[in-house]
Amino acid sequence: MKKRQGLLFWIALIVIVLINVIPYFWTILTSLKQQNEIYNVKIFPEKLYLDNYIQVITESGFLGNIFNSLVVSGSTALICILIGVPAAYAFARLKFKFQNLLFMLVLFITIFPGIFIISPLFSFLKEIGAIDTYFALILPYVAYFTPLVVWILTGFFRTIPDALEEVAIMDGCGVFKVITKIILPLSLPGILTVGIIAFTLSWNEFLFALIFTSSDSARTVPVAISQFQGVHSLNWGQMTAAAITATIPIVLISIALQKYIISGLTAGAVKG
Repeated sequence: MKKRQGLLFWIALIVIVLINVIPYFWTILTSLKQQNEIYNVKIFPEKLYLDNYIQVITESGFLGNIFNSLVVSGSTALICILIGVPAAYAFARLKFKFQNLLFMLVLFITIFPGIFIISPLFSFLKEIGAIDTYFALILPYVAYFTPLVVWILTGFFRTIPDALEEVAIMDGCGVFKVITKIILPLSLPGILTVGIIAFTLSWNEFLFALIFTSSDSARTVPVAISQFQGVHSLNWGQMTAAAITATIPIVLISIALQKYIISGLTAGAVKG
């Protein structure tokens, strides 16, 4: 019985891995094919075609779009952390009226559809002359992703024993010193985790970026990738090459901070 369960486990694991890996594998292969090879039944290209990457990097202005995404996503992650850390600490440590109701509202915002507010938000941004700027993307991203940051960090802060703060206060530390010297160092994995989550969500967001930007001066990666069109069809080779190129920064950041992400998500799930 145990052998059968073990076999079923490994079969299920292999199937799940293949389902997740095959799309990436197929995207990489497509990016290395010429346009006339993409619709063939052959899986592998006859020879590696690197012109798709060369054209994306040197001719399309895609590196500028990556820079835009770095600015928007990095600013969003930083602002979300600056707002989310004190808010999450308040939910985790303080007792105040309507605390549970406010926390439920925070969770509700995370599932609220962006399409619902896109029209009034566009009118507001147009009125203040912010369309096609970084601000037009950073503002809604911060509004949408900060509640998620607060929710995760609240669970993380609750895993830190109250006794540490009580001892520090008894030793004469003020609230600010307790937060900067004890809470923040202990919660660094959680803070880095939510920073990466906010960064990734901002990097991949498409709807607001499509509506609120109209030129390459502020256009981010997802919208830029959708612009790769040939004369009569989509240029799948360059589109997939751009997608792979845009994925590299996220992969490198995730690998570099992998241990913090795992520990942060694990701790936040314990009491969140």
